[in-house]
Amino acid sequence: MSDLWLLMILCTLGTYAWRGLGVLLGGRLEPDSDLFRWVSCVAYAMIAGLVMRLIVMPTGPLAGSLFWHRMFACLLGLFIYRGLKGNVFLAVGSGAAALVVLNELRGFFG
Repeated sequence: MSDLWLLMILCTLGTYAWRGLGVLLGGRLEPDSDLFRWVSCVAYAMIAGLVMRLIVMPTGPLAGSLFWHRMFACLLGLFIYRGLKGNVFLAVGSGAAALVVLNELRGFFG
């Protein structure tokens, strides 16, 4: 058996082991417990940290955009999210579209 097949089998077992554990424990967990509130806070903090890293210290193609373009796109997405009472799809889409438009205008006038 090649190493790639062994790696694929181990990854599959690892993935399904966690899923199976989730199924077994899912009915016993309280969604309003302190543990779930803590996990939720940690998840939101991680997402906020990643978003701030993308805005302040971007890598890849995003690094070619201006800071204020990234900041404007983020703020626009936040305002649309709040204005539309939590529509994540439109908020992310409008922020991404704003960033693309600002970068294209920069290239056009630049």
